Formats: sequence, C-alpha cells, structure tokens
Amino acid sequence: MQRYIPPLEGRRGKLRLDFNENTLGPSPKVVAALRRITGEDIGTYPEYSRIYSKLASSLGIGEEELCITNASDDAIKVVLESYLDKGDEIIVPAPTFAMFEVYASIIGAIVRTILYNDNLSFPAEQVLQAITEKTKAIVIVNPNNPTGTAVERAVIIEILEKAKDRLVLVDEAYSQFTGESVKDLIGRYENLVVVQTFSKIYGLSGLRLGYVISSRRNIESIRKVNSPYSVNTAAVIAGLAALDDQEYLQSYVAEVLASRAFLADELKKLGIAALSGKANFVLAQFGQRCKEIDERLREKGILVRDRSSDPLLKGYIRISAGTLSQAKQFIRSLKEVL
Repeated sequence: MQRYIPPLEGRRGKLRLDFNENTLGPSPKVVAALRRITGEDIGTYPEYSRIYSKLASSLGIGEEELCITNASDDAIKVVLESYLDKGDEIIVPAPTFAMFEVYASIIGAIVRTILYNDNLSFPAEQVLQAITEKTKAIVIVNPNNPTGTAVERAVIIEILEKAKDRLVLVDEAYSQFTGESVKDLIGRYENLVVVQTFSKIYGLSGLRLGYVISSRRNIESIRKVNSPYSVNTAAVIAGLAALDDQEYLQSYVAEVLASRAFLADELKKLGIAALSGKANFVLAQFGQRCKEIDERLREKGILVRDRSSDPLLKGYIRISAGTLSQAKQFIRSLKEVL
C-alpha cells in the first residue's frame, strides 16, 4: 500500500484554499472556551457525557445512536475495522478521500474501485451492478471530494436496499453545505452508517473531532472497537462551544455558498471551465498549466490543490471557497498570474 502524505507543512499565514478548511477558523466562542482550560482539565482523562448529550440533541438522534471519534478519519477506520475482515470486498467509487483504501488495505480487504462518470457524476448504475455476494461494504461520499458531486437520496436508498445486510458507509463531511443528510434513515436501514465531522464547517480541523451515526446495535459494536479516550479534552470543550454558536455556523455557510458561486462565475469569465459542485470548493480546468499556476499562486501566498494526478481530474485545480473577500483576493491574484 502507498502511504498517504498530505502536503500540510508551511501553510500558516497564507490564504489556505487547498484543503477545504474553514478559512476563518472556529467561532470566537470556541477560542474563548479553549482559553479557559485548566490544569485539571489537562491532567485528567476526558469526559464525554456532555458532548454526547448536546451533539445527539443537535442531530436529532439518541445518544445510543452516536459514537464520537478522533475526526472522521478515525471514524472511517473504526467502522471498517468493526465490519471488514481480511479478504472481504469493499466498493469504493473514485476519485475520493484516500483513507478509505488505506484503512481497507490495512485490514487486508479487497478494494473494488468504480470510477466516477466522465462528467464526474456518481456512477450509480455501475455501483449497483457491482454489488454481489462477495461485497461486504459500499462507500458513498456525499458530496464527494474531490469532484464536488452530490449523490441523490433516492440513489442512496436504492443502494441500501440492494446491499441488504452489507454495510453502506455514507461519509457526509461536507453535508452542511448542502443541508441534506441521510442520518434520518438509520432507523429504517440497519446497514446504514453515517460519518460526519467538525473539521470542515465548524473550523476544528486542528483538534480532530468527528462522529459516527447509526442504529443502536451498530453503535454498540463500533464503540467496542473505538478507543475509550480517542477524543481529547480540548476537542470536547471546543465541540461543545461550537455547537452553542449556530449563528456563526449559518453565517459561514452563507458566505461559502456566495463565494463558491462568485468563483465559478469569475473563472468562466476568464475562459476557464469551472465545476462548482455541492461542497465548499470549485474545480478549475487549467490543462497543462496546473503546476505553474499552483506554484505562482503559492509565491503570492495563496494555496490551492493541484488534482492532476487523479484519473478523471487531469488538468484540474481544486480551489476552496472561503469568504467572499478571500475569493476576490484569489481572483485578483489569478488574473496577475495569467
């Protein structure tokens, strides 16, 4: 297997439009809460009752249907470890988040990759046809990264019904930007597991807080595999404060959606094909100039993500949508580069 090495060093102080983070950082209430951390907080093992109660209430589910994890990376790992054995087959539509294949490979599972369609739409028919007696799990990322593709609710239900007793893992890391989720289906489909995160919209990427949503029975199994103290005290405190500031959350979502639309429109005015998708980024087609554009923007203190190595994204750069003022700064710098 190949090691996943994200290029995350030396990014402080730059306009970070490369990893789809919250470009403003968390709510001021989060920062204030972290400043109140005491020596006793640090010196004792974390306690989870308050975060379980508040998060479950926010999601409209029961605490027994929830398992908090060390970000969604850990959530994916714990879920796959709970349900996959060596030799089991997992269907992973690609390109997508690399850690699905990494964690499945560690277990020794067989990864069956299904490429997205040429227009970057979700390969629904291909996935449905690929589900056989050998299939143990199917991955759906909605909306998907790096394509920005949304998967229709009806398609997810069709996959759940065909899969029957096989795991369907739906990663909803970017779902707050669409306002849509299938978490309400966990009571109807025992084989559904949903993963979400505080990293993207809440701005807690550096503290690592995520969670798994599923039926009581599944969560009981997943909690057995999950480390008892995988989420640290600072992450719990930050998560509680973030949940208390929904106004900040909604304001940032509105800003991102406006920024995403602005980026797509301005790129097209420059003659650059742009796909805005449903997440918090756009894909821009720069052809053979990707490396050059990436490097010259970096010289100006702006970071973007060259996705040319992905099979279906040759010539594409992914640009995170932060605030509208940040989007305008990016377009000004891009015009200078071009």
